[in-house]
Order: sequence, then C-alpha cells, then structure tokens
Amino acid sequence: MRKTHLIFLALAAFSGMAQAQTVNLEQATQMALNADPRIEEQRANVAAAQALIQKVQGEGGIRASVNLYAALAPKASDGLFTNGTNSCPAGGCTLRDDGNTINDGITVTSGITASIIKPLYTFGKLSNYMTAAKYNKQLKSDEVALAKGQTWLTVRRAYYGYLTARDTRQFLVGVRHQLADAEAPLKKKVDSGNGSMRDLYALQNGLGLMDKYIAEATGVEQIALAGLKTIIGVPIDDPLTVADDHITPVTMPDGSLKQFSNEALANRPEMHMAESGLAALRSYVQARKAERYPNIYAGVMAQAQYTPGRDRLDNPYIYDPLNSAFATPVIGIKWDFNPGELSANVSGAEAELRGAVAKAQLAQVGIPYQVTEAYRNVESLNTQIQALEKARVASKRWMISSFLDFQAGLVDGGILGMAVAGNTSTQVDYLKAVNDFNMQVAQLRVATGDYPQ
Repeated sequence: MRKTHLIFLALAAFSGMAQAQTVNLEQATQMALNADPRIEEQRANVAAAQALIQKVQGEGGIRASVNLYAALAPKASDGLFTNGTNSCPAGGCTLRDDGNTINDGITVTSGITASIIKPLYTFGKLSNYMTAAKYNKQLKSDEVALAKGQTWLTVRRAYYGYLTARDTRQFLVGVRHQLADAEAPLKKKVDSGNGSMRDLYALQNGLGLMDKYIAEATGVEQIALAGLKTIIGVPIDDPLTVADDHITPVTMPDGSLKQFSNEALANRPEMHMAESGLAALRSYVQARKAERYPNIYAGVMAQAQYTPGRDRLDNPYIYDPLNSAFATPVIGIKWDFNPGELSANVSGAEAELRGAVAKAQLAQVGIPYQVTEAYRNVESLNTQIQALEKARVASKRWMISSFLDFQAGLVDGGILGMAVAGNTSTQVDYLKAVNDFNMQVAQLRVATGDYPQ
C-alpha cells in the first residue's frame, strides 16, 4: 500500500514538472500589460491627477472651520462700578479701572469659533486651476499609453529574440551532427593511410567552432526566455514554452510613408501629451496671474465663550469677550497678496509654458523622423529577407553537395569548410534579418501609435 502511494506521488510530481505553460505572442502581450509595474506606476499617477481635480473642486465648495479651545482667564465680580454693584445710584458713580489686574483669582475659560464659507467669485483662479488639473490628468493618461507601447515592444523583442536564438541553435546543432557523422569514417581512413590528416583537422576545427556558436546561441536563447518570463509575470524558474515553432516574417505593413507620418501625428501619445501639457500650462499661468485678485465669499460665522467666575453682562454697549456668543451671516472679500511671491510664481509658470512649447515643437519634428527611420528599415529588411531566402536555399545545396563530395574524396576539407561556413553565415543572417524585420515592423507600429493603448 505504501509503495503504491509513493508511485502515485512520483507520477503526480512528474506530471506537474512536465506541464509547461504555453503562450503565443498575443497572450504574452496581454500578460505583460497586466503584469508590468511600470504601467501600474503610471496608472497611480493618473489616480493622483484625479485627486488633484477633486482638491480643486473642494476649494470651490463649502468650507467649514471649527475651533474648540480651553484657556485661563481672570475672574471678575463685584460689578461694573467702584461701589461693587452693576447699578449707579443717583449721586453718581465711577467705572472700575482695575481690568489689568488679577484681584479675584484665575479661572478656566472655554470657547468655540466656527464658520461655513462658500467662495462666490475668484476672478478665474478656480476655473483655471480646474482646467489645468483636467488637462494634467489627460497627460498622465497618455503616459499610461506610452508605457503600454514600451511594454508591447519589449514583449516582441523577447519573444522574437527567443525564437531566433532557438532556431539558430537548432540549425547549428543539425550542422554539427552532420559534421560529427563524418568524423569517425574520416579518422578511420586516416588511421588506415587512405585519408588526409589535414582534412581531419579541418573537420575537427569546424566541430569546435560549431560548439562555440551553439553555446552562444544557447545563452542568448536562455536569456531571451528569462526576459520573456520576467515581462509577462511568470516566475523565472517555472517552465514556459511558446506556441510558434519557428520565427517567420510578419506581414509587410500596407501604406505609404506619408500616410504613416500622418497617423503618427494624430495617434502618438506624445502628441496628445504635448497638447495636454500646453493647455494645462496655459490655464496654470492664467490661474497664477489671477492670484493678484481677491476672493469674494459668503457664509455664516459664529463664536461662543463661557468663563465661570466672571459676572455676565447684558449691556449692549459693554462687551465681555470671555462671556459672549454670536452667529451671523457674512459676505466678504479676502485678499492674500504678496507681490514678490506672485511675480515669481507667474514667471515660473511662464517658463514652464515655454519649455512645453519647445517640447511640442520637438515632437512634431522628431516623430516624423522616427516613422521615416522605421519605415525605411522595414523596406530594406524586407528586400534583404527576399535575397537571403534565395541565398540560403543555394548555400544549403552547396553545403550538402560539398559534404557528399568530401565523403567521396572528391574535395578536401578546405572546400567543405568554406561550404559549411557559407551556409552557416547565410542561414544565421536570414534568421537575424527576420528578427530585425519583425522588430522594425513593431517599431513602426509604435512610431505611428498603432498598438493597444
């Protein structure tokens, strides 16, 4: 019974190890867009921008202020007059003048002040700050789209890079097997005196070089796969396979250079960011300039204070702030004006605006160049792939025929080595060209804003 249980555990463990997650390019892209912390960081910035909008809205809403306090105050008794009463006899009386002394001791006083204020008119401060905050949120949203574009491109770099390295390794391993199959018969001929030691050395040199190239391709393959796991959120030690068997050229983009440039100027997040940034800064400058004007407000203000140990006065002409209460509606003008600070704030905002204008102008010039660069690279690489497609067929036939002639003793190892080197170079160049072509097509899509935003 125990032995059977152990067998089942072993089978279950083997099954878990054997099952590797398989993803295609689109699945990997979606996983990366969901897992990349750089995108989440930009989303957090959007949330912060939304909080700024809410803050501006709060500045224009009702504001309540309450202050409850306790303090020390002098006691006061024996009336208003020197006769010790609050009444004046017919013969006349004198008001007390000992208000600055503490003759009756100290007591505790408590009070509360409260106000409810609503701004009525701010001379454009709130409206311009609100406009700036809204455009700032749009700018942060475009930064999310920009981060998505970089993630979208990074996934393709890792995915295509892995396929290219794997195909290169598999090709080199196949060539090495062919050379290795010829080593033993050639060595036998050399031992019997019918073969050339020079040919054996040439063959063994080729095997050593193949081992070097295979090791390089294997390293690149493993690094690319680890990078793909990292970007899509798969633990580095978990098994992962890709759905594509080989790297193949993607479809050639359909459109003219002018069409792609126009799409870029309309769709690129950077263009939206430049527009949003300019609009935000214009409103910000106007808001800063409006700081020189006051705010008109309305509301209700109230105050109450109670001090035991002091006589309460009900005379409308004599007011004791330590024993009083009132509430009243108010309308007023509040003006916080600091000429030096105001001038500095306006100058700083205008400087930021000039910087944003320059950045927008740079984007308008730089984006068409990026599109042109990617478009011309796509054209060039497409032509290279077509040429290499023909060349790799010929180089493969050249190597196979040279290999057969070598086995038949019709050519020496030098001729075979040239054929192997030529075929290897052509096949590797083809795979590299396909990878570069696919990446340039992806770069062109990013340059024109043609990716999930």
